Order: sequence, then structure tokens, then C-alpha cells
Amino acid sequence: MATGSTPPLPPDPLQLKRRLLLQGGGFALLLLAAFSGTLYWDIALQRGEDQRTELRQLAASAAVLLPLIEHETREAAGSRKFQGHRQALALEGLEQQLVQWFDAEGQLLSEQGSLEMPPRAGNPATPETDAQWQRWRGGISLWQPVLSDGRKPIGAVRVALSDQAATADLERLRRGLLLGAVVSAMAALLVGRRMLRSAFSPLQQQLMALQQFTADASHELRHPLTSLRTLLAAVPADLRQHPALAWRDLDTLSRRMGELLDDLLFLARQQQSGTDGRTEPELSESFDLLELLEDLMRCSAPQAVSAAVGLQLNPDPTRCSVPIQANSQQLLRLFTNLLDNAIRHSPEGGTVRVEVTPCGRQVQVAVIDQGPGIPTQQQEQVFLRFWRGGDRGGHSGLGLAIARAIARRHGGEIRVSESRQGRCVLLVELPTDIATS
Repeated sequence: MATGSTPPLPPDPLQLKRRLLLQGGGFALLLLAAFSGTLYWDIALQRGEDQRTELRQLAASAAVLLPLIEHETREAAGSRKFQGHRQALALEGLEQQLVQWFDAEGQLLSEQGSLEMPPRAGNPATPETDAQWQRWRGGISLWQPVLSDGRKPIGAVRVALSDQAATADLERLRRGLLLGAVVSAMAALLVGRRMLRSAFSPLQQQLMALQQFTADASHELRHPLTSLRTLLAAVPADLRQHPALAWRDLDTLSRRMGELLDDLLFLARQQQSGTDGRTEPELSESFDLLELLEDLMRCSAPQAVSAAVGLQLNPDPTRCSVPIQANSQQLLRLFTNLLDNAIRHSPEGGTVRVEVTPCGRQVQVAVIDQGPGIPTQQQEQVFLRFWRGGDRGGHSGLGLAIARAIARRHGGEIRVSESRQGRCVLLVELPTDIATS
């Protein structure tokens, strides 16, 4: 394969626009995610702190009532008044709350509320002197010891609150942030797309004008070139042998110029097609890919013989077939360019192998030569137009660019799958049914 010094072409403006749009959308989503996450985390922390503040206030109010609860519970008259039931105080808003009073030994004196909560963590019979927080699925509680003026424990209170309201608020907040993020992301993508379209519109017009110029120039130059070749073909044989007249060189140059114009015109037509990179169904036909490659290798045999290079096709077309529906003329040109390229860069006595491997609804064709290989940093540049590198003669540098254009137009791809000294593999991947793929 050729290596080289031709500078790479600038990126495709259309691909650049899509990449910028995706990057801008991704950056906007990242900012929205960071903002939403920070906002949600801050509100969730504040909501938890509000719950703890409410529990502290409720515990302080209950602690004031502890002496009264303990006094009335110990009195026999109090037991008869409550008729064997624990004392119930008329505290409002306890449907989602629970308040419990304990004596110094940790015995439950009374409680208010209907909220269910798990047993207190630790040893309930040993009232600690420090407050204890406990959270479970459904609420949060606070164990608050009550101390006398001499800092002696006289009992404790335990208050609990349901977190259903807080959970519902946070759930609504999550839905709101998610909806806002989706709407904001869509708005950012639409606005970004409009801005990029406006910014890239002049560049696209220039690109289309350049493509049109290439097509027009290639088409118009073919007429004088055809006339020149006709005149060269009419030169008498005795003048062709004249040593002072380079008729053979002129004929060779005119032939190469004709091939170059044909290649440029082909690429221009490929780019101007409006089929989104796919072959039109009416141009597709069903044929055997192995038969096409066999015919191609038979036609390329004289070139291989002159270069002292062998040709091999695997598998044998007489034993199996690989049906495909595509444009046979374009695929013939694709594999002709690849085979010519492999023969040109193979050493004398080397072998060029073409291996066909069906893979479900896809077929892979590997063109393998024994040349010097392609450096890793140049494996994409070889598919650029006019890339010839250090190999300056014998071709225009458009063969692999045309091969990739044809492969992509058929919904496939071509790439360098392996490259080292003595082995280089160009792999073509094509769908077997272009018309329906």
C-alpha cells in the first residue's frame, strides 16, 4: 500500500455540523443534569432539615408535658380516670405523628398518634442522655431524654413524623426537573440546529458550487481530450516510431488524463446524488458476487503476470455462490480499484488473495496483498482524494476514494482491517440486499 506526504483534506462540513450539533446537545444535557441534580440535592437536604427542626420542636413541647403525664399515671385515681388505658392528650395534627412519653426506667407511660414505627434502636431499658435519630421507610423519629435541673434523667420522649408528604414533594420535584430538562434539551437542540444551519449555509453553498464545478469541468474537458486522442490515434505508424516525437508519451498522458476526468466526474455524481448514500432500487440487480470477482480476476490476469504477482479467489466459484442484489457495474469498479491497488503494491513473486465471507445479511470481501503495509496514522488518509504518498506514478490517487464512495453508496463500508509488513488487508462490508436494506 502507498504511504505518503499529501496533507489530509478538511473534514466534511455536513459531518462537522452534525458533530457540533451532537456535542452542543450533549453539553447542554450535561449542564441541565448538573443543575437539576444540584437543585434536587439542595431541596432534599433542606426538606430533611425542616423535618428534623419540626421533630425538635415537637419533642420540646412533649418534654414539658412529661412531669404531668408521669404524675397522673402514677396516681390510682388517674388509673381509674383513664379506665386502664394510657393517657391520651388532645393534640391536633397527630394523624401522621406519634408522641411517646417514658419514665426514667424506660417504661412507656403514654402515647399519642397513630403512626407506626419500628422499635427504638439500642437498649430501650437504658435511657441515654443524648438524643437519638432513627429513620426508616415511612418516617423519621427522635428520642429525646428529659433532664432535671440537676442534669439527672427523669424520663424521655420519642416523637415521630411521617415522610409521605416530603417524599411526595420530592417526587413531584423530580418529575418537574425531568420534564424541564427534556423540554430544555429539545429547545436547545432545535435552536442549535437552526443556528448551525444558518452558520453553515454559506459553506454548504460553496461546497455545492465546488462539486458542480468539478462535474462541469470534468464533463467539458472530455470533449477536447477525446479530440486529442482521436488525432493521436490517426498519426501514421512511421511517425510514431520517430525518435524525436514522443507520440507514445502523449498517448499515455492523454489516456491517464481521460481516466482522471472519468474518476472526478464519477465522484462528483456520487456526491450530488440525493439518495442518502444508498443505491436506487431500480439500479440494483441480482447476481453472484463470486462470478463477478472471477471475471474481474480473469481480466486482471495480464496485469498480474506483468507484475509477477499471483491471484487467488476463495472460495471456489464452481463450488458455491454468494447471491447479492446491488449495482454490478459499480461493484465491479470498486473491486477493480482494490485489485489494481493490491497488484501495484505487491512485490514480485507475491500473491494477491480475494476472500469472500457471507455473514448473515452481510458479505465481507477481503483483498489481501503482501506489500509493505500502511502505517496506522495513514490508514484513513489512503481513502482521501489524490492520496498517493510516496508512490507518484501509475495512478491518480482516486481509486480508493472511489471504492469507499461506492461502498457507502451501497450502505456498506471499506476499511483497513490489518496492516503490517508483508500483509495488508482491505475489508469491504456490503449488505446482500441493497434494495431492501
